[in-house]
Amino acid sequence: MTTTAFPAIVTAAGAATRFQPFSSTVPKEMLPLGHIPAVEYVIVECLAAGASEVIVVTRPGDRIIPAHVRGLRADGLPVDTVEEDLSHGYGNATPLLTLRDRLATCEAFAVAFGDDILLGEQPRGGNLAAMREQMRPETEAIVAAQRIDPNDTRSFGIIDTDPEQGQRVTAIRQRPDPETVDEPLGVVSRLILRPSILDLLRPTELARGEVDLGIAVGQLAAEARVAVHRIAAHWVTVGDPRRYLDALHAYWNLNTPEPAATGDLH
Repeated sequence: MTTTAFPAIVTAAGAATRFQPFSSTVPKEMLPLGHIPAVEYVIVECLAAGASEVIVVTRPGDRIIPAHVRGLRADGLPVDTVEEDLSHGYGNATPLLTLRDRLATCEAFAVAFGDDILLGEQPRGGNLAAMREQMRPETEAIVAAQRIDPNDTRSFGIIDTDPEQGQRVTAIRQRPDPETVDEPLGVVSRLILRPSILDLLRPTELARGEVDLGIAVGQLAAEARVAVHRIAAHWVTVGDPRRYLDALHAYWNLNTPEPAATGDLH
């Protein structure tokens, strides 16, 4: 039985090896911008976009994110946590397999990575809301993307689009050579998916044995309609130390008022 509920899955189960030893006790998704942890920004964004509930998938043994989420739930937000089931394999798509039975009955659901934040959205959650409105009966997935520096394509999944249908995704390539890329559209970790994606989630050699969501969506694009949504926001991540520093700079630049102009006093 299909339900019209529209849950949002926030992934917060990565090992965060680039933040060791800090991340052995504190998940990277709890790194703050201002006084708010990254994962809370993502939860609020999903709810603002119309999610009926938010399910945060955490790594086994994590007590910190569940404690924070309990506080948000006590404040009235429809959010809960589920511990990732690693019997499905390891990878950024394992949270979806952990929730497979629940997601299989949904008409569609959202996915957002808990360490990626969209700063300066107007309104909050506007990109995910627009992606949901973009869904058509024949569309199996919508992927957010943003144009990146062409020299950075080796660090991202890159979306190829149909030259005659600019919103239609034809492939998602992992870290391609910049010389092979016409438009450097980097995948942003915001997706609207139908349950059909669940059958494509499996470990692959291309992902070094991991269950990779980008690879699965690329496979889906080869056999069904997948669309791209070019986001309008400042996309930052707290996923590694250098990019976290960049995220802090971007946050303060957006949230620190310009000093008032003063005239010379004589």
